[in-house]
Amino acid sequence: MEIQFITDAQGRRTAAVIPFDEWQRTEKAKNVLEHVYLAGLIDERRDSQSTGILDELLDAEGLCRADLES
Repeated sequence: MEIQFITDAQGRRTAAVIPFDEWQRTEKAKNVLEHVYLAGLIDERRDSQSTGILDELLDAEGLCRADLES
């Protein structure tokens, strides 16, 4: 896999260009891992009583309602 780097005026890497098919594989893997993570959270909390409101629960996870739509 060939990776190209974009650098700033000081020569520091600021971005990377990777082949599109590699990016697609990475996105698919990220989605699978997200589902595994969420399944783990559900299993952990299955027997606990929910006493918080949705916005508080999302905030605790660093999320907001807009994140649910993406």
